[in-house]
Amino acid sequence: MAVLQVAILVVGLAVDAALAVMPVLMWLRGGRDPHFTDDDSVLMPSPPPDFSPALASVMLAGRATRRTIMAGLMTLASENLICFRPEPSPIGHRASIDLTPHSPHHVHLPDPEAALYVAIRDHIRRFGYVRALDISRLNVAFAEFTRALDITAVARGWVLKRPGATIHAWRIVAGVEVVAGALVGWVAASWASAWISESYWPVAGAVAAVGIGALGAGAITFVVSGAMPARTKDGAMLAAMLSAYRRTLIATIKQAKSLDQVVEMRPLPWVGTPTEEIAWGVAFNLERQIDSLLGQSLEISDTGGWPTGIRDWFSIV
Repeated sequence: MAVLQVAILVVGLAVDAALAVMPVLMWLRGGRDPHFTDDDSVLMPSPPPDFSPALASVMLAGRATRRTIMAGLMTLASENLICFRPEPSPIGHRASIDLTPHSPHHVHLPDPEAALYVAIRDHIRRFGYVRALDISRLNVAFAEFTRALDITAVARGWVLKRPGATIHAWRIVAGVEVVAGALVGWVAASWASAWISESYWPVAGAVAAVGIGALGAGAITFVVSGAMPARTKDGAMLAAMLSAYRRTLIATIKQAKSLDQVVEMRPLPWVGTPTEEIAWGVAFNLERQIDSLLGQSLEISDTGGWPTGIRDWFSIV
């Protein structure tokens, strides 16, 4: 019986260890980005054509995130295509999405943002404005939006494979490992309760240990999956440039007293309006800094032309 117990432990834990090490080895082999020096001198005069804040967030994070959707919505708001209505909320801020009363007729948007706007516009025209509690109705549009950004990043040679698809594939592997570990643990518990003889309990314990190891391997695979998407050399260079601009924008916000002043100081040379600055700030994970500066701006400057409910929007998705 002791031999069986040891055999189960040795073989099972060896398999668990292999499963845990596999995603790390795969990341070392194909998931690491090429090295590119990142300092404040690494700047570009302007972004590539049709390079939006949402696509910038993908390149900075290496994949689409909740921030990507936020940046996409803010881009539409900066073009006066949609607006945000503050909603009463007992805790925090909430806002709904609506079309602006007089949307401009000729606005150039990158294809992903254009498709997102069409989806939102058609939904609102059919069902009315989107309340904060009903934001999930746009999940399909958001998923298509992030997928289109992934495809764009691959087509432009900035990532090797679609980040979303890569992460999804590895998380399926993680799910399989977790389910397998749970099943093995359930079998061990069933055996322990069914066997009357205490001499068999060590065997059940060994099986349970193997199941726990599989659960741990699944957890490791899930964590590593987020780092699996790999940038190309051009993508790594672009991400370094964006990081440099992010630091420049942070320094500018610290010195400025309003968003209008930030625009005038031109930390991002291609940005010409406060709402565009907000969109890029969201892409750069600077909501708190922007929100603080916006509070000052609301006190000392005219807010005409800014999207309705702009401060509440930060927590909309």
